[in-house]
Amino acid sequence: MKNNQEKILSFHQYISFKIIFLMFSCLVPFFALADNPANEKELYSSSLAPKINSWETESGVKAMMFQVDSIPVIDIAIDIDAGSRWDPVGLEGLSSMTNSMIFKGLSKFKNEPHMTEEEILQFIAKMAMVKSSSNGKDRTSLRFRFLSDDEIRKPITKFIAHTLSFPEFNEDILEREKNFTISRLEESLTKPQSLATRNLWKLMYPDHPYGRSISVDSVRSITKNGLKSFHQTFWIPKRMTISIVGDIDINDAKKLVNGITESIPNESITNDFEHNIEFPLILPAVTKGGSSTKRISHPAGQSHIWIGLPILARHETDNIFPMLVANHILGGSGFGSRLTEEIREKRGLSYSVFSAFRLLKQEGPFFVALQTGKNNADVAIQVVSETLREFIKKGPTTFELENAKKGLIGGFALRLDSNFKLLENLSQIAFYDLPLDYLENWTLRVQAVTLADVKKVLIDKLDLNNLSLVVVGNKD
Repeated sequence: MKNNQEKILSFHQYISFKIIFLMFSCLVPFFALADNPANEKELYSSSLAPKINSWETESGVKAMMFQVDSIPVIDIAIDIDAGSRWDPVGLEGLSSMTNSMIFKGLSKFKNEPHMTEEEILQFIAKMAMVKSSSNGKDRTSLRFRFLSDDEIRKPITKFIAHTLSFPEFNEDILEREKNFTISRLEESLTKPQSLATRNLWKLMYPDHPYGRSISVDSVRSITKNGLKSFHQTFWIPKRMTISIVGDIDINDAKKLVNGITESIPNESITNDFEHNIEFPLILPAVTKGGSSTKRISHPAGQSHIWIGLPILARHETDNIFPMLVANHILGGSGFGSRLTEEIREKRGLSYSVFSAFRLLKQEGPFFVALQTGKNNADVAIQVVSETLREFIKKGPTTFELENAKKGLIGGFALRLDSNFKLLENLSQIAFYDLPLDYLENWTLRVQAVTLADVKKVLIDKLDLNNLSLVVVGNKD
């Protein structure tokens, strides 16, 4: 017990040192670039980007790792192609509920005992482990952080394997979680931003699972058999990627991945329950059905305005970098952006306005969002539309282009300044099957973007005839 306490203390001491070190180390490339822009290629393409090891297990798990031995900690990301896009119609929320039930009880398997929810919490505390889970449109994700010592790593490896392979799906806990989910859903539906984004996704993706959202009825329809069916259909090795960052070498990383996944079957086991749900095998293509508008009355003091359309899939890297630069100029750089200049500085219509784009397996959306007084909503929408049309028609200036690239390249170090950020980048590369040199070449790809590249991607991808608009909070 004393040894474990000492390890935990050392862990916190290393973390404190790491934070202080990073605060100063991040300043070095920033000032170096400010004084000598010619150093960008050499500095960012080689020293900051991680060199990634990649392999695939016999069961089909794709794994990646990057060794960081500055602190005795291991971070693991497990991503599964089991996001909400695979929810059957009428069972929206099934993937999310499966994810949330994973740590609520484990069935007995092999030499591993049954574990209750309380016993799981006690084990996590005893191991000084940090865990989290999330569920998105494409993937469901688990994250673990723990000390790299063998005495701690071995039981945690067994625990993670147990968690992935044999969750219990206790019916009493399921009812509790369903009630909790419904309560949160009902609360979110009173909030203007939640209403706006929920309805915008529906307008942008009318015939695609990306556009569907959970409802009270769909949550109530979730059963224990439904959870088991979804888990055994989608939580299988060939749909998993595992990313590791931390104090571990390649050989031990392979042992860790094998230990986590070797007990997971690659086929459904349905002999202990009725497997009566038909899941989609292939998802439809994203279609663009023209412009659409929805205005929702709400007692909020301001109008919440969201505009968007599907534009890019995650694998379209040739278009992503020009769009990254374009978005930075348009509304992704805060107070220096065109939208801020037109909406806030010139007209005082809103304190803030932004644009962003989200990359998914299939075409993800581009957004513009702001809040303004209800009497100013129509004017603000018109200004945003005119700014978009002007930007698409003429593109950025040379000064805007170079300034945007400098800002993006200068901020690259902040994308990799912690094990957690390294892990998230690595998990993106693994799950979306990006090139292994994606991070190594990131700043080179940004630097290579030309005015012609930006103009082309704007014309090709931002078709304003397919814009969807949601306004929550009308003046009347």
